[in-house]
Formats: sequence, structure tokens, C-alpha cells
Amino acid sequence: MTINTRDFGEVQIDESTILSFPTGIIGFEDTKRYTLLSPLGEDKFPMWLQSVEATEPCFVVYDPMEIYPDYKFEITDEEQETLRINEDTPYRCLTVAIVPDDYRKTTINLRCPIVINTKENIAAQVILSEHYEFKAPVYAEEV
Repeated sequence: MTINTRDFGEVQIDESTILSFPTGIIGFEDTKRYTLLSPLGEDKFPMWLQSVEATEPCFVVYDPMEIYPDYKFEITDEEQETLRINEDTPYRCLTVAIVPDDYRKTTINLRCPIVINTKENIAAQVILSEHYEFKAPVYAEEV
């Protein structure tokens, strides 16, 4: 399948990589289908979470556990139902980044991660009750 992307023009994707967001993403509730693009190589971050329906929305995303190894959270029963996950379901977690002109000031939203049921390609953005930052730095401050 060919999709038009915000940052990479036309890209071929395998339809099996399409992620379904039953409730959309906060602020983009009407867009339900996305794919992950890995321009730096397979499973290398940052990645782009690109709508397959249009060039926008598109989000730069990171695996928060690569940056903050102690990052842990719990999701509600309702969110587990939406995602069709339980304690045995394989999943991955991504966080949306804000990338300013000076990329060294990139931040990620740890409070509202995207959780993906990797077995069924169902995803949802969740709002955590844990007190994580909305703008956690990706890169360490230089001294």
C-alpha cells in the first residue's frame, strides 16, 4: 500500500503494519489508522507515527523506557478492554515528542503514552494517573 507522508513523501507500507486507534489520539479523534515509520532503521528511535489516511497527523515518537528505564504505569480496566490486553498480551509503549528547532531540547509526554497491543495492532493514547511530566527531556543537559 502507498501512503503520502508529511516528512517522507510517498512511502510503501505493508498493510499488516497498520495500527487501529478505536478512540483516535487526543486532539485527533477522527483519525483512526496509523503506521510506524522507522527512517533510522528497524525499531530505531525516533520513529514517526504517521496517519495512513492523510499526510497529517504525524507524530515523532520515542520508546520512553529507552530514555527513562524506570518508567512504569498502570492502565484502567476500560483502557485494557479498548486495547484487548491483559497481563499476558504483548504490548509496546510510545510517547509523543515535541521537537523544536534545537532538537537537543526535544521533550516527550510521559503522562499520555500510546499503548499498542502488538498482537492485534490495536492502539490507544492513555492518560495516566501517575505523576509523570508532560514535557520530559529526551537529551541530557550539556554542562
